[in-house]
Amino acid sequence: MGQGRNFIGVLQSNLLMPGQVAEKMEAKKLNKTLLLICLALLVSLNQAYAKCTDRRAPGMDWSGCKKTNKMLDKSNFTGSRFDGANLSMSSLDGSNFTDASFAGANLTKSSFDGSSFTGASLVKTNMTRASATNSQFDDTDFSKASGYRAKFDRVTIQNSKLSKSEFSRASFVDATILDVDWSKSELGRIDFSGAQLRNVSFEYSNISRARFANAKLNGVDFRRAYTYQTHFEDVDLRQVQRLSQLQLEIACGNANTLLPEGRSMPDTWPCSE
Repeated sequence: MGQGRNFIGVLQSNLLMPGQVAEKMEAKKLNKTLLLICLALLVSLNQAYAKCTDRRAPGMDWSGCKKTNKMLDKSNFTGSRFDGANLSMSSLDGSNFTDASFAGANLTKSSFDGSSFTGASLVKTNMTRASATNSQFDDTDFSKASGYRAKFDRVTIQNSKLSKSEFSRASFVDATILDVDWSKSELGRIDFSGAQLRNVSFEYSNISRARFANAKLNGVDFRRAYTYQTHFEDVDLRQVQRLSQLQLEIACGNANTLLPEGRSMPDTWPCSE
């Protein structure tokens, strides 16, 4: 009789109530789900590592990869992706970036001299102190890009977007800039000396202390641009648009500055050094 009671007790201790059975099944499902997630992450990491080791070629994807201090001159990266990649302090001179994407990429102190960026996306790209002299930018999107002290001397930029960008102290000496939206941007102390600008909008942009020495301006829109000590010495302003007398009053010019119709030379010109 005693043995029977012990058997019944053991049996009862190993039986699970309906609620306990459900909890145990849920725990198994959860463990299985977590295992599948871990496996998916592992596969994703392996794929990401694999693409970062791919050799340079048209159409490749280095998104999120670290490629700092690399020598990649004269490469063909047509249609390639560098979104979120770190290419800082690398040399990519003479390369083809047609239809490439650099969204959010770090290009700090890198060199792209003599390269083509036709149809490329440089949205939110960091080009601080980068160099892209003698390069071609056709139908390029620089929206929200930054290029503090970057060098773009003798570049050609046309049919492109540079709105809401930051290029303070950047150099565009002798550049050709045509049909460009450069509105709502931070361009303090930018240098356009000797540049040709046609149909460029600086609407609502900060161009304080910018230099336009010997630049040719045609159809350039200065509506509500901030022109504090902007240098217009020896510049022909007769073909610009919506440049107010107040903007001229806070800017710098001289007797050789040719003014738009209805505007007069401020008494404060020339500016004191």
